[in-house]
Amino acid sequence: MIRRFHPSDLAEVKEVFLENVPHYFALAEWDDLLAYLEKYSETYFVVEEAGIILGAGGFHFPELGIGRLSWDFFRQEAKGKGLGRKLIEHCLAELEKEKAFGRIEVWTSQRAHGFYGKFGFETVEIRKNFWAEGLDLYLMQREP
Repeated sequence: MIRRFHPSDLAEVKEVFLENVPHYFALAEWDDLLAYLEKYSETYFVVEEAGIILGAGGFHFPELGIGRLSWDFFRQEAKGKGLGRKLIEHCLAELEKEKAFGRIEVWTSQRAHGFYGKFGFETVEIRKNFWAEGLDLYLMQREP
């Protein structure tokens, strides 16, 4: 089940986030996620099964004309089961209801850019060691 994030989910979301450090995220990014949730929690979701949060992700509008997918991650045992696809499709459907933007983007890394490519995102910029040493930024975009 995909549902809206609630502040009471924070401890469990942190647990899932930490499972993805250091392969997908740098530990220092946790503070960035907290700041993001303070500002954009109304468009952040969790994927829950049997009362356990398996993953999370959302979207926001960082500036006029841009919709951005943000902070998508899952527990290791939940990967490969199609839940990430369902979450991204949910976020894209919700984001596209807004129609207040000209493009959709995602800021990811070399470790996840292939996943977003399956949704029509194309890499437009790469910045080496952006997130942390060995963790590059892949700025990807697609039309709505």
